Amino acid sequence: NEQKHKLKKENNLPLNKIFLSASQFIERKNIFQLLRVFKGRNETLLLIGDGVQKEDYIKYIKENNMQNVIMRDFMKHSDLINLMTACDYFITLSKEDIYGHTTNEAMARGLPVISSNKVISSLHLIKNGYNGYLVDLNDEDIISAINSINDSMADNALTVARKNTIEEMAIAHKEIFKRVLK
Repeated sequence: NEQKHKLKKENNLPLNKIFLSASQFIERKNIFQLLRVFKGRNETLLLIGDGVQKEDYIKYIKENNMQNVIMRDFMKHSDLINLMTACDYFITLSKEDIYGHTTNEAMARGLPVISSNKVISSLHLIKNGYNGYLVDLNDEDIISAINSINDSMADNALTVARKNTIEEMAIAHKEIFKRVLK
């Protein structure tokens, strides 16, 4: 908590709970629904990215006087990883994602994750109520997950991430190759 507090100050972030979403600002990533469910909430939504819908998001945020949304441009991977450590949770509501590396990266930084069930990596990494939530893309499910996610899931996120390293995947692939090549 002390490290998180210090990192929030260093990154000029509010001290309340922060939900991070990092992605391209395109239709498929479903940021408008994310903005809609955060309207009127006390938590902060930190959006990292860029893309063709950026100006539309800025307009929506201003029109709805959303003081709880911060937008930042894409950043170097190492800077994003540092910023993840300052945040409390990760959220992605993509309508389609072939894999979605940010789920595993966020969990490796101890962030419980809320993800749509359209992000393939999340289907394998998230265990509902343990290290985050998989949600259908309807506001009710998303809001319920936001209200239910908690800091006690952080250690569980780390545990799952540790089992999904490149080294662990290499061992699993080696075992598969052994079986196939026999």
